[in-house]
Amino acid sequence: MRHEHGGNIYAKKCDIDFSSNINPLGMSENVKKAFINSFEMSVFYPDPECTELRKKLSLKEKVDFSNIICSNGAAELIFSICFALKPQKALLASPCFAEYEQALNACGCVIERYVLKEENGFCFDEGFLNKITYDTDIVFFTNPNNPTGVLANAEYVDKLAERCLKTNTIIVFDECFLDFVLDSENYSAKRFLDNKNIIILKAFTKFYAMPGLRLGYGLFAEKDIALKVRSAMQTWSVSTPAQMAGIAALDDGIKYKKTVDYIENEKKYILSRISNLAYKVYGHSANFIFFKEMEDFDKLMLEKGILIRSCKNYNSLNGSFYRIAVKSRKDNERLIKAWTEIKRG
Repeated sequence: MRHEHGGNIYAKKCDIDFSSNINPLGMSENVKKAFINSFEMSVFYPDPECTELRKKLSLKEKVDFSNIICSNGAAELIFSICFALKPQKALLASPCFAEYEQALNACGCVIERYVLKEENGFCFDEGFLNKITYDTDIVFFTNPNNPTGVLANAEYVDKLAERCLKTNTIIVFDECFLDFVLDSENYSAKRFLDNKNIIILKAFTKFYAMPGLRLGYGLFAEKDIALKVRSAMQTWSVSTPAQMAGIAALDDGIKYKKTVDYIENEKKYILSRISNLAYKVYGHSANFIFFKEMEDFDKLMLEKGILIRSCKNYNSLNGSFYRIAVKSRKDNERLIKAWTEIKRG
C-alpha cells in the first residue's frame, strides 16, 4: 500500500486544495508574529524539553506537565511509541490512518485488522472490542476516525478503555480531529488517564492550521511510559519556530473558539448541496466529509482545479471513496459548482 496523504499540492497542481482538512480560518495573526519573532532565536538549539509549551499544554489539558511529550507532529509520536514499546501484536481498524501500519511494520509488529463494514456506515461495533485479547499489545484508535469521519460515542470509548485495561493492552487514542467536534470533551478519553495503559495523541496541525510547522503532543497516563517513549525520540525534534508558534496558538483562544461553529455551518451547507449529488455520504463529525462517488471523480475534479482526497490507498477501500475538507464559503461554493457540472455531464 502506498502511504500517501492529502495536501500534496507539490505533486498535483490545483487552485483549491480540498484534500487537506486544515482549519479554514487559517493561522492566527499572533501565531504568524510568533513565527517571525522565532527567527532570531533560531540561531540557538531549541529547548529539548519544550518546557514553556508543555506548561501551557498542562494548563489547557489539565494533565500533569511530566505526562506530556511534544513532538514533530503526531506522526513522530506514533513511530516513537512503536519503537519504544516494541509491541508484538497490534489491532487496527480498516480503514485507518496509514502511519499506524507504517510504524508498526517498521518495528516488526504483527498487525491484526478489523474491517469496518460499509453497510454499517463504517461504525465501530462490538466485533472490534472482541478482537482485543490478552495477546494484543497495542491498539490504535482514531476518534473521529480518519478517513471515515465517524465519531465513536462516549459509551463506546468507555467500553474500549475498560476492555484494554482488562487485557493489559496499550490503547492509543488519536484525538487529532476531536477539537472540531461539538462538545468534544464528552468524547475524549482524557477521563481515563488514571488508567496506566492510556496514551492520547493530539496535534496543532489541523485545528491551529500549522501543518508546515510540524507540532504534535501526547498525553500519557504513566510517566514511565512517557519517559520510555521520549528516549526513543531525537533530542531536538521540535524546532524553536514550532514551539513559539504553539505557545502563541494556545494563548490565542478567542480566534479558535469561532472554529467549531464556523465548521458546523459550512458543513451543513455542503451536506445540503451534495445530498442529491454524491452516491452516498458517510461520516462527517470532524472538519471533513467522507463519501462515495464514481471512479476517477478526483481526476474530474482536478481538471476543474480542485484537489480532493482519493481514499483508494487506504486498506479495504477502493477507488470510489473520497474525502473533502470543509473550507470557506467561497471555496465550498466552487466545489459544489464543479461537482454539479461533473454530474450533469
